[in-house]
Amino acid sequence: MDTSINATDVEIRNPQTWSLALRIDEDCLQFAAFSNAEPSSLISRKVQLAGSEDNYLRSLENCIYDTPLLLLDFNRITLAFTSRRFMIVPDALSDAQASDAFKALYGDVPGDVAIDHLPRCSAKIAFELPAGVLRFINRTYENVTIHHHLRAVCEHFAAKSQGASVSRQYVYLHDSTADVCIFSQSRLALANSYSCPTPDDAAFFVLNAWQQAGLNPTTDELQLIGDRTVRDAVAPMLRNYVTYVMPAIFPAASMRMGHDAVKTPFDLILLLLCE
Repeated sequence: MDTSINATDVEIRNPQTWSLALRIDEDCLQFAAFSNAEPSSLISRKVQLAGSEDNYLRSLENCIYDTPLLLLDFNRITLAFTSRRFMIVPDALSDAQASDAFKALYGDVPGDVAIDHLPRCSAKIAFELPAGVLRFINRTYENVTIHHHLRAVCEHFAAKSQGASVSRQYVYLHDSTADVCIFSQSRLALANSYSCPTPDDAAFFVLNAWQQAGLNPTTDELQLIGDRTVRDAVAPMLRNYVTYVMPAIFPAASMRMGHDAVKTPFDLILLLLCE
């Protein structure tokens, strides 16, 4: 993926024909943009948040205001927020009930609670954003849709698991993180996000989730996508315990975006594809 501190090397004409996907992490903001009107127009960048951890909102505001590209009048803007404080609940619960369940689990919530709908998974994610971030995002962008960072991966792989004869665990490896979702009998059985500084950590959490969900090591599948270096390190470890360890298939539709689509964060590609 191309990286730039301020993304000043990027010029977008006619932003009304472009879509923007952003992921806001603890210490950086990553984004990708693409125009259906311009073949192979995909661009992606990573911008570090500068400032004190004690004033996350100010750091985020400065990052976005100092990156003029992010303030253009895009046709569609989709934003994923990386939140480690979240709860997955059945979609039968109302948004108010999901919010109450989240607060019952976590107690005092200093930030804002948002509810994300996962229709293919028949679930919702209740998650927390730092105080003031939700208001800032809605004030800055008129046409933004806000998701939890697990949503795109879970919904994409829910579609891929429909009608499968075996259970499947999908693992997205990126940014020292393993995002995991498991589908049993085509239904979401587990979804979680693990901090994994090393491939050993990733292997441990992936296998722990596999065991939690009660998957069969000789018949069920474990599919990996994301950082290739980490995948190449993790896959041999996993094959010591699971028979079918394989790469997940990158969306074919992304190839029309540009040759570097496979180098762009997988979840941002999914957000651009509306998955």
